[in-house]
Amino acid sequence: MANNTSPMQLQFIGAAGVVTGSKTLLQTDKYKILIDCGLFQGNKSERKLNKVKRLPFKPSELDAVILTHGHLDHTGYLPALIKKGFTGPIYATTPTRDITEIILRDSAKIQKEDAREANKRLREGKKPIRPLYRNKHVSQTMELFRTHEDGQWISIKDDLKLRFQKSGHIIGSASVELEYQERRFVFSGDIGQRDPLILDPPSRIHTADYVVMESTYGNKLHDNSVSPFQALQDVVNKAHEKGGSLVIPSFAVERAQEIIMLLNNLMDERSIPRLPIYFDSPMGSNITKVFQEHEDWHNLSESETNKLTENVHIVESFSETLTVLDENGPKSKIIIAGSGMATGGRVLHYLKELVGDEKNTVLLVGHQAEGTRGHQLCNNAAEIEIDNEKYKVCAEVCQIGSLSAHGDQKDLLWWLKRFKEAPKQLFLNHGEGDAAETLKQKIEQEFDWPVTVAEMNKIYEL
Repeated sequence: MANNTSPMQLQFIGAAGVVTGSKTLLQTDKYKILIDCGLFQGNKSERKLNKVKRLPFKPSELDAVILTHGHLDHTGYLPALIKKGFTGPIYATTPTRDITEIILRDSAKIQKEDAREANKRLREGKKPIRPLYRNKHVSQTMELFRTHEDGQWISIKDDLKLRFQKSGHIIGSASVELEYQERRFVFSGDIGQRDPLILDPPSRIHTADYVVMESTYGNKLHDNSVSPFQALQDVVNKAHEKGGSLVIPSFAVERAQEIIMLLNNLMDERSIPRLPIYFDSPMGSNITKVFQEHEDWHNLSESETNKLTENVHIVESFSETLTVLDENGPKSKIIIAGSGMATGGRVLHYLKELVGDEKNTVLLVGHQAEGTRGHQLCNNAAEIEIDNEKYKVCAEVCQIGSLSAHGDQKDLLWWLKRFKEAPKQLFLNHGEGDAAETLKQKIEQEFDWPVTVAEMNKIYEL
């Protein structure tokens, strides 16, 4: 790419040293662009960052926000940004727009419920807790969206253009190519595995001057010695033999659909018993509609897509949640509920009731960030805390890494190998410390490229 002396800066306002809160600010001599605008979801100290009064930029001065995909840690701060004065366009793929609306409305609802419950326990004289945003702010946010398909160059300004390239993470997810003054920037977003179960693999990107790449599993390899079908079959059969329930904390988008698809296929093959499946998510049926409406973004057949709800009990209200574990119901059942890292959501109700019984099983199927209950569970915690109460962990805890939506170290290196030439600089974000540092060393050894591990809020001159 051509050289140019115009001043440009990158600043990582989230997802630097952690895997949530993605916000990356690109500033040129003329424009300010924010790539992703997510909520922090890790431990309490990280979640406090969501309540920061001032951002290191004025939202009203942003020329645009560009989204890589619809997960909460990449979109969940958008309504707060609008509250703080942003009125510009939000660029995304069409499925990302649809997923974002579902997730943001659910987020606003949960924040309202959490604030109400927290205020009931509030000490006298303390200020009431308020949601970060409300449903009306979500509506204002959705009015700003401009959607585009992948693979097409889009002019944001006369001298600034972008292109989305499928990243294989969730439906609608894409890496972002930005071009300004003959300089090209690539923001990977979250990169899926080379051979996703229900999506196309990540698209090839040939060249870039600067690359910002995620490093979630930069220090890990997925166990692919056993197929996801076989691994899930083994877990379900063992759980059924014990006569207990199987609880699967899962993100409502992609992971849940993959798990349901696998379960349906295994039941059709009679490889597992035909157990009742409960998908406890107010978003469940809406997410399935996104799959039905965007067939070119996944490889499920029409019948497989329909079976995502036909063979599943979708639990939409909390009153229904309370009935799933009714003593008069089936003893063995499969429960899929958010959140995927057990930081909140309906899955906490099931963990309270089931984690103390050795007959039951908890299956973890995605990345478990440090400081989350999911991380504690996969690290053999003797007890977990929910709503200020301690719960002894007697249930069996299993993990299937091959079901992760994130590519592992090999997948990330594979993604880089498809570039025809080295970038001027590669930045690693969206990874905890050891993951990013390990990946940095691996890239330097294999490619001899200049690599920087992003630091939170630090400004990098380009």
